[in-house]
Amino acid sequence: METEVWKVEDELKQIKRSPLARMLRMNSPELAFIVLGCLCSAVSGATQPVFAILYSQLFEIFTLVNSPPLMREQVRLISGLMAMVGGLRFLGTLGEDIGWFDRQENQPGILTARLATEASKLKSLSGSSLGFIVEAGVLSIISIVVAFINGWQLALLVMGFAPILVVSGMLQIRTQRQLGHFTGVRIDSINHDVLFRCIDVIGRIFVESKQPDTGWTIQKITRMPLYDFRVFIVLNMSSQSLGRTASVVPELTAATKAAKSIFSTMDRIPHILTDAGEKPTEQFTGQVEFKNVTFTYPSRPGTRILKATPTVLLKRTVKGMRFSHCISAGESVALVGVSGCGKSTLLQLVQRFYDPIHAGPDSGVFFDGHNLRSLAPSWIRRQIGIVSQEPNLFDLSIRENIAYGDNSKEVSMEEIIEAARQANIHDFVSTLPEGYDTQVGARGGKLSGGQKQRVAIARALIRKPALLLLDEATSALDNESERIVQQALDGIVGTCTSIVVAHRLTTVENVDKIVVMENGRKIEAGAPAALLQAKGAFYALHHTEQTRI
Repeated sequence: METEVWKVEDELKQIKRSPLARMLRMNSPELAFIVLGCLCSAVSGATQPVFAILYSQLFEIFTLVNSPPLMREQVRLISGLMAMVGGLRFLGTLGEDIGWFDRQENQPGILTARLATEASKLKSLSGSSLGFIVEAGVLSIISIVVAFINGWQLALLVMGFAPILVVSGMLQIRTQRQLGHFTGVRIDSINHDVLFRCIDVIGRIFVESKQPDTGWTIQKITRMPLYDFRVFIVLNMSSQSLGRTASVVPELTAATKAAKSIFSTMDRIPHILTDAGEKPTEQFTGQVEFKNVTFTYPSRPGTRILKATPTVLLKRTVKGMRFSHCISAGESVALVGVSGCGKSTLLQLVQRFYDPIHAGPDSGVFFDGHNLRSLAPSWIRRQIGIVSQEPNLFDLSIRENIAYGDNSKEVSMEEIIEAARQANIHDFVSTLPEGYDTQVGARGGKLSGGQKQRVAIARALIRKPALLLLDEATSALDNESERIVQQALDGIVGTCTSIVVAHRLTTVENVDKIVVMENGRKIEAGAPAALLQAKGAFYALHHTEQTRI
């Protein structure tokens, strides 16, 4: 039997292709510049062994000349590449399932940090580090060729010690880091060093660590044949260059890890594809039916939110009863019950943020007889308007915030005003100096709670939805704001099918039916007056609320 419990291990798929190769493919428009940069690095590496010949000549006059610094030009396409990869990562994140965001590792703060940092780490896979590695590789190859040309016997001998020289380069880097740490610690504790009269001892340790090994003097070295100098220097340059490549290994490791994280997000296919499924051509009337619905959140597979009758489901026996209820077109229904009983979960299933557990073709959520599993989520959500407890307004004008509710077309000003009238906000907006062009501020901070909520209601109505979802739309408002918003909602009820989730039972007195839920089960349903007369679960909730008041 099919299961909708997502397994984390199924999503942690291995990236088979090399991150470097994939980065280069993504950077194909600038591939010519990358190739040119690598060729220049190769030329730089190939020309450096020539200096070994010149250095050997200088030993004749007892002069030691150090290798010239490597001059590499920074690849200038990094910033554009990072912007492209960061944008693709962001789009991939937006396309994830709602259940993906429920996981602890995908919380907003963590995702924001990843978006801000991981893309920038990829520069090591296509920037100066890549050129450095190419340069070091070519330098080593040319150095070996030059060494064998000038003295193959000594070249073979020195090649045997090449690994030691490579390791010595790595040890040199580590020693320098330790010395830097030692110096920093001593400077930080200079008062204690003076107090305990340790300045001379510490100074001697530092000086000795910086002294070179004088076992071989220049006088001894110059007695060697000229070709021996060439072989020795050119191979030493090669080994030291390879040893210095260890400095970029941490960057490459971090870049590879970041690339895998980014590509795993970009490549992940959501379980619920936004545009996959049927898109009925007939107009949705607003009939919603729940049939034998059971559900478990992917992030909490052990917690059953909507219950089922004793049956073998997902190879488990679950006690309870399946949630079933039919909402007629144009009917207003309120879902009531204590927190955590499954009210908001039903709204999420209606929007197909999740799919209920599949228990056969006759189970699930249906729109006009169509199982939502077979319908495209994009079509489903176009039929729905939603107003939540905390309205998500953008730092734009009132007009733009209302028009945002329907992105399928260019919304006219007449439509915006009509939606605002229905939401009981037009009169207020008309009193503002800038009218509908008034900026609401970040998260609507320039408006009161009731004003923000009415703008959100207008935004939900602008698309003329066949189904309106109200998820505790007035629970965060004061009494006066609640009264004004409730007047707007009461005027909407009856114009379309509406499902209301409410804690304050006084806000659902005008709905057609009330469904009382408890622990994921429907325990009572009927008209508000009838339920009060029956003195059942709804009566108990209503009585408790009135007692608190």
